[in-house]
Amino acid sequence: MAKGQGEAGGIIRNLRKMPTPEAGFQGELQCESEEAQVGDEVKISGVGLPEKREFQLLWRSHETEWDIETNKDGVLWQKFFGINHRERQEILASVETDPEGEFAVDVEIPEDYGGLHDIYLIDDERRINKVGILVVPSFDVSPDSGPLGSPITVTAHGLPLPIAESVDTPPYHIYYDNSYTGLISPVTQRGTAEVTIPATGQPGTHVIDVERCQFANAHSYRQTHIGLLSLPGTPELSWTFELTEGEPQLPAPIGDQAPSRRARDDVTLPDDEGPKITTSHRAIPVRGSLEVIGSGFPPGSKVELVWPELEGSNMREERFKEVTAEKVNTTVDSGGKFRAEMKPAPETVQGGPHPIHAMIDGEKVATTSAIVLPEFEELSRDSGPVGSQITINAQGVGWNEIWNQVTIVYDNSYIGYACGGDIPGIIEAKLRATGGPGWHFIDIYPTIQKQRNFAKEAFEIPFIYRLPFLNWDSHPEGYHFRYAFKVE
Repeated sequence: MAKGQGEAGGIIRNLRKMPTPEAGFQGELQCESEEAQVGDEVKISGVGLPEKREFQLLWRSHETEWDIETNKDGVLWQKFFGINHRERQEILASVETDPEGEFAVDVEIPEDYGGLHDIYLIDDERRINKVGILVVPSFDVSPDSGPLGSPITVTAHGLPLPIAESVDTPPYHIYYDNSYTGLISPVTQRGTAEVTIPATGQPGTHVIDVERCQFANAHSYRQTHIGLLSLPGTPELSWTFELTEGEPQLPAPIGDQAPSRRARDDVTLPDDEGPKITTSHRAIPVRGSLEVIGSGFPPGSKVELVWPELEGSNMREERFKEVTAEKVNTTVDSGGKFRAEMKPAPETVQGGPHPIHAMIDGEKVATTSAIVLPEFEELSRDSGPVGSQITINAQGVGWNEIWNQVTIVYDNSYIGYACGGDIPGIIEAKLRATGGPGWHFIDIYPTIQKQRNFAKEAFEIPFIYRLPFLNWDSHPEGYHFRYAFKVE
């Protein structure tokens, strides 16, 4: 009989340290379904088990996050290393066997990554037995009709756990009217993602496809997938959207779309561990400012705060050096503390992570860091005939692989990327107006620049580089901008 639903956790039991019985697993576990979707209810039963005993059903899975470097000196350099995994467990239910050593319980498939999951029957000391179930992805697209510019939301559950060098867990991609739109980032909150794209084109029926391909190629494999279905149970994923007449839904002015300042969660510093500094905000816009907070400094000392830019190139190999861009002088109070306002130099446009140094008599005594967020300007023109040149200008594009490139999507068709490496922090991207009379939409999504040796690792899996992150909030430092251009 069931004893009630359990709750989620990190590591509930160290399964590697839980011995199995000398004779092996006891009894037999069964799951009524070989595969299910997130939210489905399935029946799990056991027979041949110890009589009148309490056990728990433990769900085994993983969490994922981007592997981003943090330097020893506290500078968030954000060098990109890939994806990290850590084990996660969840108690699905507590059960009690009857006098015949049997039980049956209905459990709900939790919000989680797709793929095969083990469900263990455990007590406080050992694993008793286990059963497996395949979680298959599920998708929903809504609404199914609306005027030009209507937000079309694609919601996914049970996306596959991203595993490097595996052909079995490629990410999904979205296509609009057979044009490649972009990537659903594989690093998600327990396999769940939400993507919103605008309704584009002329009134009538349009087609949205969600697909994937072995080796994570962005261009779907169109041949019949005989022998190559990488995840059993993958559904056919195609929907239609009826674009209706009516007032178009246009994006907000581009200035209103800029990322907001991001305050730090904790700015408390110890008083007895020597000089340390932090900032009031973790991230600021290009023209923003922040407060630098210091503690543990010699009372009455003069401190010079230095904001450097990074100068160099990463096209061949990483060769950057710090060049002083802005200085602020301040005086430490009698308690060894100070607060000073600081902003990037007026002429600076370089985005991404930046160190901030505290200097006393020319010697660096403490370091922290802050992030400069990108800022896009109004289009060079917002209307014109077919063939009109459209120029997109931005500053605050960064210097490393997370910040260095932005991708451009025109009417849900990915047309290319722009790079802020030539003139640090600045992009000036040019494209031509196309399509029928009326409004057209240009989306700017973040991406990740591939830094590795292309000749040796061109088939690195999953391949996520230089592709639009449509669920942009899953990017390590997500942002999204949308323009509207009217063809006359």
